[in-house]
Amino acid sequence: MLKIFSTQVAGLLKSISDKEEQSIEEASRLLAQSVLSEGTVYFKGFDEMKAVVSEALFGENKFRAGANFSDVAMSDLLPVDSVVVASRFLDDEEAVSLCSELRKNVDCNVILISGRRKGAEMDVNVEELADIVIDTKAVRGLVPLDDGSRLGFPSGLTALFAYYALFLTTEEILEEYDE
Repeated sequence: MLKIFSTQVAGLLKSISDKEEQSIEEASRLLAQSVLSEGTVYFKGFDEMKAVVSEALFGENKFRAGANFSDVAMSDLLPVDSVVVASRFLDDEEAVSLCSELRKNVDCNVILISGRRKGAEMDVNVEELADIVIDTKAVRGLVPLDDGSRLGFPSGLTALFAYYALFLTTEEILEEYDE
């Protein structure tokens, strides 16, 4: 099972690197603008995606100007701020609600890190939810069992990979301004 899982995870991470490269680059530019404009980059994760918040705020490589979204009132957000929202799926009700509220009430950047399920029902268009959506590619377990079910759903792992892609790309952009 571990060999199958390892192979499948490697494929997902490669897919994020290859297929989400442009979204990551665009999101990193928005985040770099927030940092350079002395704004704040807020992180909000739902369920297991709170790992992204922990990594951004407490990890070895903390995100510059990073803060916990839970510590701020929506009315205190500024146009130079950005909010990174991480959820298991793109159609997660709480994430959709938060992103919709941010888009309606605040003029700040919104980046959404989520898995994009095929055929998922959504009340709003993805483009209305966020400035940039980064697909984690994790939409089901990776290891098939004899009964047809699957184990090993790596949503948190792929979201952390997407976070690190954002972090590293943003740092690369900011280093150009630091020199």
